[in-house]
Amino acid sequence: MKGLVLILIALTESVFCQIPNNGFEAWTNTGSYQTPDNWDNLNQITFNSSIYTCIKGAPGYSGASYLLLTSKAIAGKGIVPGVAVCGKIDTVTYKPISGFPFSARPQYLSSYLQYMPAVPADSSSIKVLLTKWNQTLLQRDTVAFGASYFNAMAHSWFNNGTYLNYMNGENPDSAIIVISSSSSMPKNGSYIYVDNLQFIGNVVGISEYSLNSNTISVFPNPSSDIVNIGFNSEPDKASVLMIFDFSGKLIYKTRELNKSNTINTSQWSKGIYTIQVNSNNQSINKKLIIN
Repeated sequence: MKGLVLILIALTESVFCQIPNNGFEAWTNTGSYQTPDNWDNLNQITFNSSIYTCIKGAPGYSGASYLLLTSKAIAGKGIVPGVAVCGKIDTVTYKPISGFPFSARPQYLSSYLQYMPAVPADSSSIKVLLTKWNQTLLQRDTVAFGASYFNAMAHSWFNNGTYLNYMNGENPDSAIIVISSSSSMPKNGSYIYVDNLQFIGNVVGISEYSLNSNTISVFPNPSSDIVNIGFNSEPDKASVLMIFDFSGKLIYKTRELNKSNTINTSQWSKGIYTIQVNSNNQSINKKLIIN
């Protein structure tokens, strides 16, 4: 792949779980509602309406409880998404402010999920960001980013892997996990259940990973004007192809898939994009570079 050097050494053993309250078993009673320990959420701005976007569900996939996030219509605030951040959240922008200390280089984040967007245009998501403080530039550098998006429905527990795309060979010093019941344009009633979060594997160097790297091909990559996405067999009719920019914004989506698909990228900004194909609760991810 011209212009891109990939080094991948992925081990199969689990990284020791350093995610605080990863099974959502610990909750604190604030008086009017319960909040999961170590996970900030938006109940703090909705409780005056006696409406909560983050509640404890029971029983969990394993254990006594799980995290249940639901987008809710709030008078004077519009539709507030169910968002939980392992760290701190900005209650104005609904974006994360900080995460938790973390120094490993996992291959992916494992989670057990159920979900249902209120309408097909909405999508629940799990996003992971690993960063390291740059003492010279006095800023945080991105080490790795991964995202999973869910726009169908799953009414029984299943295991999902959110795979990480590494930007460099550094070890991070911080991790942020963001779970949301809706996209940036939330729809009332979209929800996601989450339990048993765990980082799995170890990656050395810069990696590109997909659940089945032979299932789809992406060329040319890097691309500047068009990109061809090919499948090794006719895609299932339930398949959905989505492309997200580095911030996690959905910029392209189609259900009209053939063995060969051409997409015009001439108006896209330079950067790294994630191609995701979802079919029957299976997810395939590919990295796309626009130059």
